[in-house]
Amino acid sequence: MTSAPVPHAITVTHDGQAVVTLEGEQDILTAPRVLKLLTAAAANRDRIVVDLRKVTFMDSTGLEPLVRTARRLLTTGGGITLVIADQRLRKLLAQSRVDDLFTQVSSPRYGHSAFLPAAGA
Repeated sequence: MTSAPVPHAITVTHDGQAVVTLEGEQDILTAPRVLKLLTAAAANRDRIVVDLRKVTFMDSTGLEPLVRTARRLLTTGGGITLVIADQRLRKLLAQSRVDDLFTQVSSPRYGHSAFLPAAGA
């Protein structure tokens, strides 16, 4: 698989929530840059949102930055919410046995409490 440059963005909503948008192919070529992006988004936050709706391909090496960041955030009581519309990505998470590391939603509602886990969860 040949990967194009990663179009990406970090958006901070009015309530301070960080939303990272990834696009295109996520694999061994893009993983180092994505890890840097996620690390920057998670600085001084315990929870971030990653929008994967424009991801066209992801393999296990493309998944690694998400897993590493989620595990780090979970140690402080935070985590990552993934916006996933593609069932192939949900299947990748399940087959990799990391789906329980993330909150998963199908559509974005930035700035809305739907991205946050329920109290006591």
